[in-house]
Amino acid sequence: MHVLIALLTAVATLLYALERIGVDIGWINPWAWKRKRAWQKAYHANPAFSLENPMEAIALALCATAKIDGDLTLEEKDELNNIFSSEFRLSSEQSNKLLRSSIFLIGSDEEIFKRPKDILSPSLNQFTDEQKESSILLLNRISNIGGQASASQQKYIQEIENTLKPSKSSNTWS
Repeated sequence: MHVLIALLTAVATLLYALERIGVDIGWINPWAWKRKRAWQKAYHANPAFSLENPMEAIALALCATAKIDGDLTLEEKDELNNIFSSEFRLSSEQSNKLLRSSIFLIGSDEEIFKRPKDILSPSLNQFTDEQKESSILLLNRISNIGGQASASQQKYIQEIENTLKPSKSSNTWS
């Protein structure tokens, strides 16, 4: 028994000494490690995929639809501001802020164009049916600004439409 106590004391003394000289021994505590890992994961996550407000999520999707083929044109920016002002009922200052923040979230990140479902998923349960219909109409409206919608815009809009309106499967149990 005295050998076990001496061994435990030696291990505790060694760990204390390592901590005092600056060696990180946080890996010993699994709960602290899990908390740290969750915090790091949230800290390094893309904020575009954590929008919980449906209006902000659709604003980001609208900007991404306009920007998917290259930089935004002046006509697209004006139309986005008009949409934010008229449809979302924002003041001109608020619509400018929403446009700038959406463009900032897009940045040069290609993931936003590849994962439209993930943009909408945090706020999907807050959408009303009218907002879903309006979102699809607005996406089509912004894609047709410079003429016919491109193939990449059509694909992006189709993915968002599938997210907002899941396909209705036939019920074989009725």
